[in-house]
Amino acid sequence: MLSKSDRLRRARDFALLSQKGRVVFGPFFTLRFRVNQQTTKVGFVASTKLFKTAVARNRVKRRMREALRLLKSEWPVKMDLLFILKPDVRTAEFFDLQQSVRRTFTKIPEALAQPPRPRPPKARKKSSVVFQKKEV
Repeated sequence: MLSKSDRLRRARDFALLSQKGRVVFGPFFTLRFRVNQQTTKVGFVASTKLFKTAVARNRVKRRMREALRLLKSEWPVKMDLLFILKPDVRTAEFFDLQQSVRRTFTKIPEALAQPPRPRPPKARKKSSVVFQKKEV
């Protein structure tokens, strides 16, 4: 299991990643990441639309947590990572899941070299963290 210091826990971090994060696509998940000044932290999104029951959502997040825990030495340094899980992650072999994570980690430098694509903010209030000019 990942320790609390390794996990994204604040809604603000998830909002910043969804709006200002860069994207790398994999077969079992979409990885959103952004450079951070602190240690690397990881978060997961398992949509109710794709995984109908809480059991299914929790199971896929547990599988991803374990795959990432075993690959902790290969994590990118000083980044926030958000894994948005796809339905195929439920039936994927664990080895394939680990290989997919490794492959997406190798794509990160290439994605950082490209300019970020602007996204319109989805927040309702102008005081929201995604409307702020500077990144925190």
